[in-house]
Amino acid sequence: MLADLTTESYPLAKGWTLDLVAAIASHKGSQDALLTDRNAYKRNMVHTAILLVPHNNQRP
Repeated sequence: MLADLTTESYPLAKGWTLDLVAAIASHKGSQDALLTDRNAYKRNMVHTAILLVPHNNQRP
């Protein structure tokens, strides 16, 4: 579970990172979901935002 949305990015495997703030900022549904009290909806919409992040084909 990701605990701190203010962190710049989260390290992933093989040197990849995830900028969760940017992922959510680029997905309106996730922004709206964070304002609700429905935890499952929040979780699903944040997962969706992560999956829709544009991928850069270059490795770090």
